[in-house]
Amino acid sequence: LTAYLDAKGIEVEKTNDFSILFLFSLGVTNAKWSTLLHHLLGFKKHYDSNLSLTEAIPSIAAYYPGLGLKDLGESMMKHLHQNNVMDLQQKAFAQLPKSDMIPANAYQKLVANEVERIALKQASGRTAATGLVPYPPGIPLVMPGENIGTLEDPFMPYLLALETWDKNFPGFAHDTHGIESEDGVYHLLVIK
Repeated sequence: LTAYLDAKGIEVEKTNDFSILFLFSLGVTNAKWSTLLHHLLGFKKHYDSNLSLTEAIPSIAAYYPGLGLKDLGESMMKHLHQNNVMDLQQKAFAQLPKSDMIPANAYQKLVANEVERIALKQASGRTAATGLVPYPPGIPLVMPGENIGTLEDPFMPYLLALETWDKNFPGFAHDTHGIESEDGVYHLLVIK
């Protein structure tokens, strides 16, 4: 929905896999909110009719040849369900990481270039040099100086699930502060 609304010139403030936040100021007119309502109803109509992505969201259509809006939405929901992404997110944010050093010390290591850039899959047991903040929800998952954990801990499996999502659904990548995606592979800075 966010990509669809963006294509229509409607700015979405906050979003996650199952919710959207629109912010209106005091000066918003009936015309502005009725335009939003019109496009939301248009999305529903286009989704139900499985309008081709070429017409619905031209900016991403090349990534999904031959798919319609409903086809893409159903494949996204299937992916979320099969990979337990929401469960992984809940577990990741329900536990605090182990602190290896205070954030100020991690920052000093970052400034002194006592860090290295590695792929997420190599980060097991390493100490984050920067905060890792998946957006959505925009809440720090791992702070500088905290241990990223292993595959048995909840943090890496959740970040790996986001990486898999980004590979499978170009145009819908997550923005995770502290993570750089290069050719579909997540990289981050860790303390040497």
